[in-house]
Amino acid sequence: MISMPAVVCATDLSEGSNKAIPLAAYIAKGFKSKLVITHIIDLPAVTPYGESMVDPQELKVRVEQSTRTQVADILAHIEGVDWELCISIGYPAKEIQQVVDDYSAGLLVAATHVRSGLERLLLGSVSRKLMSTLNVPFFIVPGSLPHERASLHRIESILIACDFSEDADTAIEWGLAFSRAFSTKVNVATVVEQGQLDQILTVDPQKELSVADRLLEELTSKLKAYIPDDQKDQVNLVVLAGQPHDELNKYAILNHVDLIVMGVHGRGFIEKLMVGSTTDRVVRLGQFPVLAVCGSYPIKKEAAS
Repeated sequence: MISMPAVVCATDLSEGSNKAIPLAAYIAKGFKSKLVITHIIDLPAVTPYGESMVDPQELKVRVEQSTRTQVADILAHIEGVDWELCISIGYPAKEIQQVVDDYSAGLLVAATHVRSGLERLLLGSVSRKLMSTLNVPFFIVPGSLPHERASLHRIESILIACDFSEDADTAIEWGLAFSRAFSTKVNVATVVEQGQLDQILTVDPQKELSVADRLLEELTSKLKAYIPDDQKDQVNLVVLAGQPHDELNKYAILNHVDLIVMGVHGRGFIEKLMVGSTTDRVVRLGQFPVLAVCGSYPIKKEAAS
């Protein structure tokens, strides 16, 4: 199993941002991790105009008291969660990364303003700076996720997207780790894009069916190769056709999926998490939490007992 000493949940204490807290608690409980709720005070943003200045330490004490009450209320109905609060003052991206490092966290959880995509994380304009340095997977909770779904704080079915890139095996490994931690159903899907379909449809009509069958068989076989032998019978392999973000979202809706796991190419989120990427488009649809995983992330595993 993946070793995850801590799960960090960043919140700006808004209603939408706080939707991430119950899911973060559920994840921490499943992985037997400490839950660290962090709120960063961006001092320039809260300093009033005029000659009077806010005493940083006094402000930190007030914010910590208020935040602790708010978080305790949110977590009141979730038993068995070991959590603590971490309030920092400074540049949010830098401070959040520092919290992740200090607690050897294996995951960052935060919410988004879906209407504006990943460029408008509830964490504010610091999102791009954060994503350029983040070295752990990012569990993204849509800010528009209905309260009834967010408050259920459960994961019973997972959809892992596979594009056969260098990041695919890491995304699948993380998805399977979540499935083991929460005893979920697992679907691993790849999507045949429109260009590939067009090539198939230009074949002799009498041969189109056999070509499609061979493609389906080949892609299913490639997907199966990613799955460990002891889990092959537990994983549903799926080949979809069309626009990746649309097909993944539709499949998730029809099959009552609770989490979509996707690989993100490149050393940092900044290289690929931008408008136009499949991951960004799935997030902006705002219907499912997305676990974004980069292939360069080291996967720490628990020592064998």
